[in-house]
Amino acid sequence: MGILHDTEPLGPAMTETMLDPKTSLLVAQVKQAHASHRMDLSNKLLRSKHFNAPHKVVYLGDVATTLLAQLPHPETPEMEEAPGFNEQKWALVTQSGDITVHISSRSYWALGLFNSGYINIITLSGPLHERARIVFDTMSALGHKPWEFSHQNSAEKWFKKSGIHTSSKENETSWLAHRQRAKDDLNGEIERLQNRCEGVFQLLEGDDEANLRIEIDHEIHMANEALRDENAPAIERALARIEAALIAADPRSMPEMIAAPAEIIATGEDFLTIDERETSGELARIAPNQNDLDDVPFVDLTASVSEEE
Repeated sequence: MGILHDTEPLGPAMTETMLDPKTSLLVAQVKQAHASHRMDLSNKLLRSKHFNAPHKVVYLGDVATTLLAQLPHPETPEMEEAPGFNEQKWALVTQSGDITVHISSRSYWALGLFNSGYINIITLSGPLHERARIVFDTMSALGHKPWEFSHQNSAEKWFKKSGIHTSSKENETSWLAHRQRAKDDLNGEIERLQNRCEGVFQLLEGDDEANLRIEIDHEIHMANEALRDENAPAIERALARIEAALIAADPRSMPEMIAAPAEIIATGEDFLTIDERETSGELARIAPNQNDLDDVPFVDLTASVSEEE
């Protein structure tokens, strides 16, 4: 879903200057939280609500749940700070490839008696393009602007006391800068694939080229529409279809034909006589050896037959 079309986009140069090359620090408003998870007391790992071994209940909240769902290869989160009497006050850490994710839940209004009085402090460490993509996907799936706080005055006071060296406005700008960086990356992927298409078009002629152009133009349009809607999975599906069409149409990707062996006609010379077979690298003659026959003892039985008569 597109949730930020009313916001003026940031330029690439401004985006790069706003983003730390190693770490992202973002603060998000929690809208909903339920007893959806549990902490395994034996190893402090986060489990689902169906976990029945000794545990503590964790109110994870919509922001943390959504962000964890966007990680491509997440490890099981570990609770760095276990929930106590306040089941919505906690901290967890997890790893996804080169990205380290740390999320803590804190109250900033009404002593944490209501879900709207909680925020999540998110720290991402790792490659910038991966961090930006996680933030982009989280914002698209979340359904609300995470930098907009339900209790703005209390949020401003919290920022001043928190010591995280940012303000509410700077926090909003950081969210938008990550979003813009991810959009720039996705747009770059579309443009690179378009350039590759032009190279394949030059290798085709007639209807083959015309039909491929129609197909590619449609998929490029779908990818750009998905980018405007901030739907990264739809962009990737459109690009995958383009990739498949290029592979199918590119004459350079056609497999080389392997020539069939020449026709073989059998002749009498192809057959071996019995005494010419080769075994264990030596010629073994199966025909009986005349010398061996001479060594067989001869017994004359005619005399015995005459005596019996």
